[in-house]
Amino acid sequence: MSQTRKKRIDGKQRFVLAVLIPTVLFFVFFSFIPIIYAFYISFHEMDFLNPPAFVGLANYKGLIGDTHLYNSLRVTATFAVITVFIGGALAFFFALLINSVKRGQAILRTVYFLPVMTSLVAVGVIWGWLYQPRFGLLNEVLKIFGIPRQMWLSSPKTALPSAIAASTWQGMGFTIVIFLAGLHSISQTYYEAAEVDGANSLQKVWYITIPLLRPTFVYLLITGFITGFQVFDQLYVMSGPLNSTRGFIELLYTRAFSYYQMGRASAMAFLLFAIIVTLTLIQFKIVTKTQVEH
Repeated sequence: MSQTRKKRIDGKQRFVLAVLIPTVLFFVFFSFIPIIYAFYISFHEMDFLNPPAFVGLANYKGLIGDTHLYNSLRVTATFAVITVFIGGALAFFFALLINSVKRGQAILRTVYFLPVMTSLVAVGVIWGWLYQPRFGLLNEVLKIFGIPRQMWLSSPKTALPSAIAASTWQGMGFTIVIFLAGLHSISQTYYEAAEVDGANSLQKVWYITIPLLRPTFVYLLITGFITGFQVFDQLYVMSGPLNSTRGFIELLYTRAFSYYQMGRASAMAFLLFAIIVTLTLIQFKIVTKTQVEH
């Protein structure tokens, strides 16, 4: 190896290290160490005013029978399931429509993706105005068709569905773009062969598009559940009465920074981590088993 080439390789290695070291240090100091410290706190009682007191597994045992915790898990699970499956189905439908358009696909993608780029808090505030019981736009539209005004976020029965609808609208653009990327990767020869065999549009979607988009569905399913169980902004801004929209993260935040129960909040954080990991492993298991059977 020539001396010039060796110097060039050494220069590339130094450049790679110079780029990686700040990222690694950022991860260590702002992710890894806080996670370890949070795990340490979960075995202590800590309120910012007194030194941490070791309580063993008391914080984890205290989660058993916690009705507020169970209600927040129910709200979060409902949010995650509906946004993943109904939101995913709607995004897939719109992706098929956009993919069938010959001209203006870029404009349609931009239009659908704009809500994703908007702040979650801003989206929550705007939809809060739309849901306003007295002069909100949605109730004005219902009034035209003779439908009585709805309370939307002011009723425990409709608050969570209303927040889910707004969140589905806000996040659908990202899912549409992912589906479009998967659709563009499918070779047109499959559809041409299906047309020769006399397949209609629905049959082509069912027997070609959906099977070939299996990796895309798996990716969106897993990331959708992870994101859904970590929801905070939307439910916090569009809060409903009687804790009808209080999710797991909001309860964790309240206990940590309103009641200063840092140990209990840390235990809740690791409970959520265990739930997400378990769901992810189950999904991987189901997907792997399905692929083997086919």
